[in-house]
Amino acid sequence: MSDALCDTILGLLEGGKQLSISHITRDLKEMDMEEHRLVITGYLRALRDVGKLAEIEVPPSKTYKLLEESEKGEKDIYSLLQDSLNKIESKERFNVAVFLVTNLFERPIFKEELKLLGITENQIKTSLSNPSGIVKQVPDSEAKGLRKSINKISIPKSDPAYNLDGGNEELALEAFPALVEISRATVDLHGLVPTRLDSYL
Repeated sequence: MSDALCDTILGLLEGGKQLSISHITRDLKEMDMEEHRLVITGYLRALRDVGKLAEIEVPPSKTYKLLEESEKGEKDIYSLLQDSLNKIESKERFNVAVFLVTNLFERPIFKEELKLLGITENQIKTSLSNPSGIVKQVPDSEAKGLRKSINKISIPKSDPAYNLDGGNEELALEAFPALVEISRATVDLHGLVPTRLDSYL
């Protein structure tokens, strides 16, 4: 995908402009950058998908505008983790969730947090009922103090907490891709990772 064309499209939308595909195609033609409408559509969708543009439905067409920083929004850590956990086999999800949170937050994970990660009640019960399971519930005396220290989310008063009972190399390998995804989502890698917007066309 041409960086020059991308920059030109973004430039056309500066100043709060909201333009249709036809309008953008026409403006590009006037600048001697004539491209087929389908090609422009592909570029616009690619820029939308990487968070550069907002797509607005104006039936029967669509318009595009620059996505302001305040509009981009940020996913919280639980949403990021859930996105990654959803790619892991269901039966392993609970253990990997506990591994990730206990290592990231350096403390046991509460049941309420597991819910935020998309872990179901059935998954929790099944894993905890396994005699050879590697996740154990921590004593309430320990959980009580931890509950008070968490103020970014609301943890129910009697919510149980869980921790890993020993290390597990296989679990670490399962969790590794999720950690990579989270790093990519939270750290600015611009200028370090090649841009491959071509795949959207």
